[in-house]
Amino acid sequence: MKQRFLKTTTLLFVHLFFAAATFAQQTVTPATALKSYLNNADTSFRYELKDSFDIKDVKCYSILLTSQKWREYTWTHQLAIFVPANVSYDGALLFITGGSVKNGQPNWNGPTDDLYQQIASMATTNKAITAVLRQTPNQPLFKNLTEDALISYTLHQFKEDGDYTWPLLFPMVKSAVRAMDAIQSFSKEKLSQNVNRFVVSGASKRGWTTWLTGANDNRVAAIAPMVIDVLNMPVSLDYQIKTWKEYSIQIEDYVKLGIPQAAHTEGGQSINTMIDPYSYRQLLTMPKMIFMGTNDEYWVVDNIKNYLDSIPGKNMLNYTPNAGHNLGDKKHAFEGLSAFFGHTLSQQAYPACSWTTSTRRGKVKLTAKATADQLVDVILWTANSTDLDFRNEKWSSQSLGLAHQSTVKVNAPLPDSGYRAFYVDLQYVNPTGGTYSVSTRVFVTDTKKIL
Repeated sequence: MKQRFLKTTTLLFVHLFFAAATFAQQTVTPATALKSYLNNADTSFRYELKDSFDIKDVKCYSILLTSQKWREYTWTHQLAIFVPANVSYDGALLFITGGSVKNGQPNWNGPTDDLYQQIASMATTNKAITAVLRQTPNQPLFKNLTEDALISYTLHQFKEDGDYTWPLLFPMVKSAVRAMDAIQSFSKEKLSQNVNRFVVSGASKRGWTTWLTGANDNRVAAIAPMVIDVLNMPVSLDYQIKTWKEYSIQIEDYVKLGIPQAAHTEGGQSINTMIDPYSYRQLLTMPKMIFMGTNDEYWVVDNIKNYLDSIPGKNMLNYTPNAGHNLGDKKHAFEGLSAFFGHTLSQQAYPACSWTTSTRRGKVKLTAKATADQLVDVILWTANSTDLDFRNEKWSSQSLGLAHQSTVKVNAPLPDSGYRAFYVDLQYVNPTGGTYSVSTRVFVTDTKKIL
């Protein structure tokens, strides 16, 4: 089926006009810069159905989305909307990912795309609409810059001239906002389905975008950011120096431009206020499932201790063992994402996973609260290292055979020498089939205590 239509929403433009007029009367500050950008007077939003195809029993509508004009660039995206044979909920999953543009148009993906296959399967499993937004950000820009090189360039430009529209995260968030607008409009007009709430997810820079979108759009019912373990940025980046004596090579684009080194300066604090999700934490009250790889080369393995307890709301973790920044084949993470999406749609209680620790007689005793009727196993994961760099260490698992208990107790021995990292997975049955894990945070110990 090939059908073309162009949809421009007059009511949206009216809303944008009045929102822009309101913000025009206010002085933009680092604290208001993102909201100001989201509510500017840009009227370039539109979408056009380009194609459709089937993935098993799921219909995919492939849409050309124009999200905005940012500086001299008009941003375009491929937005794929997956509709299962049976839709039972008014919620949708929006998964944000990357991609590239050429001559102002997105490079197109088709039905054999692995991510499309996985997100389409989640639509069927959960009887709800899912979607993938690509080309976030539009790239390459500014003489072929992409990804971290592109983001760091825009932050450096802000440092140079103080123009609050520079940070690339702003148009990335607006891309997600416009994708939600398009999904709602398309679903209502063409599918006779109302979409009223979203679970938003994405990895790396798109995980960063996920956090900021959740803080700035009340349609977001829950978020599932992946592999962006750097909230509370000044502290988290300083922690790399404390732990490794250097920054991760993976953030060298930022280091070359002096971004992390200047985090505690006035200009650096302005950047933190604008783009660090931790700065918006009072708005991050929605449920969250935070995904990480144990061997992610970007982040210190236990960095989440620098911010997790300060983030409000229900916060769940999901670690993929022996996986880096790409989360391996993503099967483990996507099992968790699908379950999290399903719980959010049905408004069922999320599974429990809270914990306390104490250290005595050469062991760390971890006591965790669990949801007994869904718990099918408890797994202790450990890795050893001669130093505090666990990025290349192998993690080993031990099934403890504990099931259907509301309180589980795990003893993790301290190492005889060097350092040990560990975490505990509570393995739960998914009501829609299969199992998934909710993790404690990673703890790092020396021979005497948790560090």
